[in-house]
Amino acid sequence: MERDSTITRRSLLTAAAAVAASGLAEAVAAAAPASGNRKATYPAGFMWGAATSGYQIEGNAVGADLWVLEHVKPTIFAERSGDACDSYHRYEEDIALLKSFGLDTYRFSLEWARIEPEAGVFSNAELDHYERVIDACRRNGVKPAVTFNHWACPRWFAAAGGWSNADSPQLFARFCARAAKHLAAGIEIAMTLNEPNGLQVVDWMPGMDAMMGQIKSIAEQMTAAAAKATGSNRFVTSMGGGSREMRPNLIAAHEAAYGAIKAERSGLPVGVTLSMVDFQGKGANSRVEEARSDAYGPWLEAIRKTGDFTGVQNYGRTLIDAKGPVPAPPEAERNGGGDEFYPAGLGNMVRYAHEKTGKPVCVTENGINTKDDKQRIRYIDGALAGLLSAIGDGVPVLGYLHWSLLDNFEWTSGYKPAFGLVAVDRATFKRTPKPSAYHLGAIARAHRA
Repeated sequence: MERDSTITRRSLLTAAAAVAASGLAEAVAAAAPASGNRKATYPAGFMWGAATSGYQIEGNAVGADLWVLEHVKPTIFAERSGDACDSYHRYEEDIALLKSFGLDTYRFSLEWARIEPEAGVFSNAELDHYERVIDACRRNGVKPAVTFNHWACPRWFAAAGGWSNADSPQLFARFCARAAKHLAAGIEIAMTLNEPNGLQVVDWMPGMDAMMGQIKSIAEQMTAAAAKATGSNRFVTSMGGGSREMRPNLIAAHEAAYGAIKAERSGLPVGVTLSMVDFQGKGANSRVEEARSDAYGPWLEAIRKTGDFTGVQNYGRTLIDAKGPVPAPPEAERNGGGDEFYPAGLGNMVRYAHEKTGKPVCVTENGINTKDDKQRIRYIDGALAGLLSAIGDGVPVLGYLHWSLLDNFEWTSGYKPAFGLVAVDRATFKRTPKPSAYHLGAIARAHRA
């Protein structure tokens, strides 16, 4: 996950453009718009939680494509991920912390490169590791929300063309089938891919041409160096979301993965998460519908056909006039990355996603880059107000998973951005909860009672 929250949190996107809980499955299946004009309340079984991704918190994902890009020269990465938050070893502590705040759902991802370090070679030891993470969630009364791929892929996959490879949907489905066979029994809710539409969204951000001009040459050199390092002539990564050229393969990969996971456990709710900036029209002849159609249309149609829910990931809005994206108003409040403070975007995009798919929605990411935790608290309150309004109007929402549980490795931006409910000391890995963690937990407790 930016100019307008989605770009500073995930500057990786710009670079890429250059180069079984009882009841939940039934709730997903039965979810339908309720009658509007009623008092808004969170539905029974609503998931309150926080999200992470393996590459950003586990550390030392040496078999991943992005690890290669971090270590070649030149590189667009501000710093290396290294040990990250050492959550590969400290997941018990992280899950216990989440539970202590009053939250009940933990979204994390499987690191494909650990589980399938070479094509067709699977590690039972690594599958057992993720089974232990799931078991730790269950022991703590926390629901595991598992993403099968959160951007990072095995280096062998990238060296074979990544998502541009015609075989990529089948390769991904093979991984998902193997992982689901080992893990699906304990998962609460599953996501195939994380923000596969990211690059299309970034194209509709203000100032993109200038940003691309600054990094294009270095990004191309970095990719060439990665290809040389892996003995490939086409080292291709999704780098925070697939390009338009990759989109057909990514949609096919989601569909194939959905089928593979369902084959192992038919009642498990499976969806895909999308980057969903709130594009808003400005002035006459706005291109806002063009932006929405380009960035969201093919994926929302895919979810309508193949998916149990839409994972909505929103961090703000972008204004679109007759020429394209325009900067936020100069008087707008800014977050720690200099982007507009706009929590209302979440409720707007939850409504939009449900309208276009007819499927339930789960907020799989929503948050703010700021070192001012009072601002984070205000953001949470504003976002939840919009979400509750949408629920009151009949939009079926399964849960709210805040990004992120921990201050972590934010892709090409390194460790400077602060999205976490918990601060992490880079040297000692000491976790220090912020007031916002207890604030969100208190909301969860109040609405669960």
